[in-house]
Amino acid sequence: MNTKTYEINSTTCALISQDNFTTIVIDNNGKHTINSPIDEVLDYSCGYYGSSLKGRLEGTKHILGSKYKLPIIIEETKEIIFFPTTSIKNNKCVWLSLKNISDYQKKDSKLQITFKNKISLTLNISYESFENQILRATKLLLIIKNRKK
Repeated sequence: MNTKTYEINSTTCALISQDNFTTIVIDNNGKHTINSPIDEVLDYSCGYYGSSLKGRLEGTKHILGSKYKLPIIIEETKEIIFFPTTSIKNNKCVWLSLKNISDYQKKDSKLQITFKNKISLTLNISYESFENQILRATKLLLIIKNRKK
């Protein structure tokens, strides 16, 4: 599949910036190339669910009181939350789905992530930094869940 748009959904596991013009998507159907930069894929998906990437980032800033490497809620009712592995301005930033991560472990100086669909991804990120991002995304999810009650 080589397309211009992609709607992030509950089966989307990761978005990987290929270059300034293309994004690799990992979902339950495997890996796909999307002919849009990663920020456009995120913004299109946020817009599909009624917001924008900028709006989602501002909302997370308000909820968590943080400013950097913010997780975002793509879709609230399905609890689709993605978080970045680095600064979102870094062209090596990978966005990961909180709900679709099955396991992660240190592998040499890198991190191996296994998704629920059994696809694995190895990233050049420290275990500690990754855990911090998992905790931020989980905190966002818990706050949203508690507000629904």
